[in-house]
Amino acid sequence: MTEEPVREFASRVIARLGEQIESITAYSHPFTNGGLVIVFKDEAGFVPDLISVVYSCEPPPITLYCLRSAELFQLSFPGVFGWPNPLEEKPLLAYRLKFKGDVIYGRDISDEVVIRKDSMPLLEAQVQRCRQFVRNWSLDQFRRRNYLGIIKETERQIRYLMAIALLTRGEWDVAPENIPGRFETLFEDKWAMQTWADINTLTQREAAASAGQVSRDSAKEALWLFERAVHYIEGHIR
Repeated sequence: MTEEPVREFASRVIARLGEQIESITAYSHPFTNGGLVIVFKDEAGFVPDLISVVYSCEPPPITLYCLRSAELFQLSFPGVFGWPNPLEEKPLLAYRLKFKGDVIYGRDISDEVVIRKDSMPLLEAQVQRCRQFVRNWSLDQFRRRNYLGIIKETERQIRYLMAIALLTRGEWDVAPENIPGRFETLFEDKWAMQTWADINTLTQREAAASAGQVSRDSAKEALWLFERAVHYIEGHIR
């Protein structure tokens, strides 16, 4: 069920732009706060101006996708909406919309959301984008001495890559806490699972440490484990 702050925000958007909007659909997501897909009519005004109005309606901390009706096909592409910061939710978006979307306004777009028959390109794209994101993001975090943040983010990125790998086995609705177990069952990759166990242990240990006691070496170890995990997961798409 869509939370009330999201519905209230959607109501403000409808009050301002209702005549130019074809549909608003809410979706949940296992790794983020979820979001809204706002579909403008093809003949609506200049989209950047419309988006400006949308954001002036004070959205809650959710993801917003704004596009024209003729652009709905983009929701099924692996690389249309940028890269993860801190976590790109795009690979699971089509599944969440089609099977669990909540229509708040206008028509139901679920029939126009296409699920790719071959989900391997989603994993391929996510592996590359995830690797690029973590490498670039971590440089700034080392400067900030955000060592615990680096450790937590690398653990989360690995878990998310496992979730995308599960798409290649036809599973898209797995709770985050169950993802490693399902990955182990379906892929039987002992090296990937050992790496996951190592970074999970590191994350729990450092999260329990006193403030300011997380070391630079631990963050470096997390990044090394991340690279190793990506290497093993990448092996399943070759």
